[in-house]
Amino acid sequence: MQTAQFYTLTAAEYPGGSWFYEPPLYLPYRYVLGRPGARPLVCIGINPSTAQPGALDPTPESVERLAAANGFDSWIMFNVYPQRATDPNDLDKEPDLALCRENLRWLEAMLRQTQPTMWAAWGTLIEKRPYLPGLMREMVALTRQSDAPWVTIGKRSKKGHPHHPLYLRKDAQTEPFDVEEYLDHCF
Repeated sequence: MQTAQFYTLTAAEYPGGSWFYEPPLYLPYRYVLGRPGARPLVCIGINPSTAQPGALDPTPESVERLAAANGFDSWIMFNVYPQRATDPNDLDKEPDLALCRENLRWLEAMLRQTQPTMWAAWGTLIEKRPYLPGLMREMVALTRQSDAPWVTIGKRSKKGHPHHPLYLRKDAQTEPFDVEEYLDHCF
């Protein structure tokens, strides 16, 4: 019988202070990027880009700004698919299932260790690959087990997709989001 492997999300010192960063070096994938705290705003995007501790790109900069504006003590960036790509069109045509399992393990670790609010923030990019909605459902199932609430920020697309973090007003506020209804309606 195989036992479950539990991960622990630990902060380490990087340029600019204490960060969550998994894996703790720059690789072609990333599971976690963010600042430690008990009540984080956890942004779920589609895929990571080049950001790392001390060298954020515009998306996590927006996440950091909006988490603070909405009263959260920290922020964490997760993604539906952990492959780094500056252009979502470069995402794997078929998902790497080992990366997907690791991604879920890190999400589970964060859910066990914090009291997060989950921010749906993938925009229309969820349509880029047919496997993305299924991966999103797996993430939602984990958050349901921990009763983590879901929110959006900003106007949704015509199809109902939540707004991507870029180009949101600095004072934009969170709104409750029924992520399961969204997934059932859109996919």
